[in-house]
Amino acid sequence: MFNNYPLPERVLEALVDRGITTPTPIQTETLPLSLAGEDIIGQARTGTGKTLAFGLPIATHLEAAKGKGRAPRALVVTPTRELALQVSGELAWLAAHLDIVTIYGGTGYGQQLRSLSQGCDVVVATPGRALDYLKRRALDLSQVKIAVLDEADEMLSMGFKEDVETILSATPSERQTLIFSATLPKWTQRLVRSHTQEANHVDVMGGDSVSYRETVVEAETGVRPAVLSDVLHVQGGEGAIVFTNTKAEVDKLRDMLVADGHKVESLHGDLNQVQREDVLGRFRKGLLTALVGTNVAARGLDIPQVDLVVHYRLPDDAANYQHRSGRTGRAGREGHVVILTSNRERRQIGQLERTLSRRFERGIPPLPEHVRDAKLQRALGLAKQQPDGDKAIWTDLAQRLIQDADHDTLSGLLAAFLGGAPAQRSLLTGEEGQTTLALRGDVRSVGQVVRVLKEAGVHNVGRIQLSKEGAFADIPTDEHDAHAINHDVDDWHISQATQPPQNLVSPQDKGGQGRGNGYKGRKGGFDKRKKYQRNRSNRSAHAHD
Repeated sequence: MFNNYPLPERVLEALVDRGITTPTPIQTETLPLSLAGEDIIGQARTGTGKTLAFGLPIATHLEAAKGKGRAPRALVVTPTRELALQVSGELAWLAAHLDIVTIYGGTGYGQQLRSLSQGCDVVVATPGRALDYLKRRALDLSQVKIAVLDEADEMLSMGFKEDVETILSATPSERQTLIFSATLPKWTQRLVRSHTQEANHVDVMGGDSVSYRETVVEAETGVRPAVLSDVLHVQGGEGAIVFTNTKAEVDKLRDMLVADGHKVESLHGDLNQVQREDVLGRFRKGLLTALVGTNVAARGLDIPQVDLVVHYRLPDDAANYQHRSGRTGRAGREGHVVILTSNRERRQIGQLERTLSRRFERGIPPLPEHVRDAKLQRALGLAKQQPDGDKAIWTDLAQRLIQDADHDTLSGLLAAFLGGAPAQRSLLTGEEGQTTLALRGDVRSVGQVVRVLKEAGVHNVGRIQLSKEGAFADIPTDEHDAHAINHDVDDWHISQATQPPQNLVSPQDKGGQGRGNGYKGRKGGFDKRKKYQRNRSNRSAHAHD
């Protein structure tokens, strides 16, 4: 409980007013040290309460002051303008007795310079704009008693290394320094040695389990946009953020999702500050159901209503994965992270799991009936929200259709509004028009699977994956419908798979022949001789590039 700490009554009352009574792990570990005036390097994931961890010492140690043009006594440096604004917002209610000025790029100088000239107690700044004002002598850091670096590793990745060092060098050496960072790259470690007084290292990463589920869904590149749309329909909740790696793909995905009925907007570095704040404002109000962005959207956003994060493309490293994923599961809410991958990215997924020391769930693309139901529930919710006046003009028609039992017209309206019959998708790849079969039996090789399916009347075999219990195989949905395949062949039982394929193994693990973990044939398989010749031809072509 916060009343166990030596906090002023005004601060305790502010916490109670916000309904905050119990400290998070990072707050529990750092507050005894920071309130005693000691330096700290704190490691914690995004969304675990770091703002209060450094905000409480500022609110406690600094008393209200007067005097025009007074220099700030606390400095908080954040990597992005969004985070700077959010930190300022938190400090505004936590330390209402202090004057706080926020300075950041992407906007004019006038108001910020006037605020600094009038004097303040706390400055919350992004590195670039803080350094700019420092060089102009508009920002005086000579009176700083508490300096905070929030998300120090992100400042390094964004190229602010020299800016941050210059800013800290402009503050008194006897200040208290609080540094928070999810990871500790070498630069952060050097920063701690150079700019702190024997800082206490507090690490709650290991004991602080993530507050979101993580699910891997295989979706090959060609079908990934459609799978993404279905995931948002079924699992999007109040709000979702989709991450990809390029601005061009962000805009392309936004256009595709809007065409599919989603209320979506893009968020990337090409937007100016006014545009970004407009997009985020509409998202917070529920006017948008999803954002599509690059890594820039992962930094400094604190939006509690994000129920889902989708990695449309895998990020470059585990740190970026964590920063992206940390947008969900905040403020006590349960979150969900979905990672869309291809079969070729399995090794990367495995490496990511090893780096994070946890295993992701394996899932499947949403089933067609689930997509249909999700669209219907959302439409019913929207219908209830319509003003009475708007509904009144349709009342006569609705009553006539019901009285006439005109099911055909009503069904047509629903189909026009919600879409027609969705295509069946593979549980292995997400490819439309494919049905995944589960084969149970003593499977030794992909060749056995092909032979059994041929005997069952299948002409075209798609992806095959062996498992400990047998195998999974894709076949065209029209063949499945035509043959109603659900029977035994020899000692094997064949049925339609309805759950995510589990316990997958390679042909070598089965003691069989073959390359890799599957089979990607069409029309009965592939010609190994032709495949070898094609690979040899490709190598020859590359040799002449």
